[in-house]
Amino acid sequence: MTIKNKWIIALVAIGIIGFVIVEGVVNPRIEAKHTQYEADQQHPMTHDFTALQKYHSPYMGDFSNLSHLNQALPLHDQLNGYQLYPETFTAQVNYSLDTSEMDKEDLEQILVYNATANFVLIDNLEQVVYQFEDTSHALSREAAQQWAGTELKALQDPVQWDSVVRSKLEKPAKVQEAFSQIVDN
Repeated sequence: MTIKNKWIIALVAIGIIGFVIVEGVVNPRIEAKHTQYEADQQHPMTHDFTALQKYHSPYMGDFSNLSHLNQALPLHDQLNGYQLYPETFTAQVNYSLDTSEMDKEDLEQILVYNATANFVLIDNLEQVVYQFEDTSHALSREAAQQWAGTELKALQDPVQWDSVVRSKLEKPAKVQEAFSQIVDN
C-alpha cells in the first residue's frame, strides 16, 4: 500500500469518526437544548423575556410585529388569529383553546404575563382581549400599570421585568390578585 492510499484511508476514517461524533453526540445535545428552551417558553416563570425585545414598537397597528410578539409568548401553540381595533387601540388575540382544559391559576398567570408584555413592548396598545372558545378576558394598560406600580416603559429592561412582573407572579395568591386587578370584565 502506498503512502497516498494510507492517507486516503486515514482521511476517510477521520471523516467517518467525525460524522459519528457530530450525528451521535453533538446534534442530539443541540436538539435537547432547543427542546428544553422551547418548553421553557411555555411558562411565564421560565420564559425568555429578552428574546421579546426585538418586538418593541410604538404602534399597535404594526400587525406583523404584534403577531410575532404573541407567537413568542406562552400559549403561542394555541393561537388562532388576531383582530385589531385601531379606534380603541385594542388587540384581540384568539386562541383555539377551551379554558376548562387548563389550570385556572396557570391560565391567569399566562394572561397577566402576556398582556403585560404586550403593553410594555407596544407603546400605544391600550387593551388586549384574549378570546378563547368558551370565554374572553379583556386586560387594560391602565390597570396593568397600576398593578405593576411603575411606568410600563421601565419594564423593557429585563432586570426590571424580573423584579416587578415575575416576582409578582410567583405565588398563587398574587396571581389571583393580579388577574382580578388587571382584567376589565
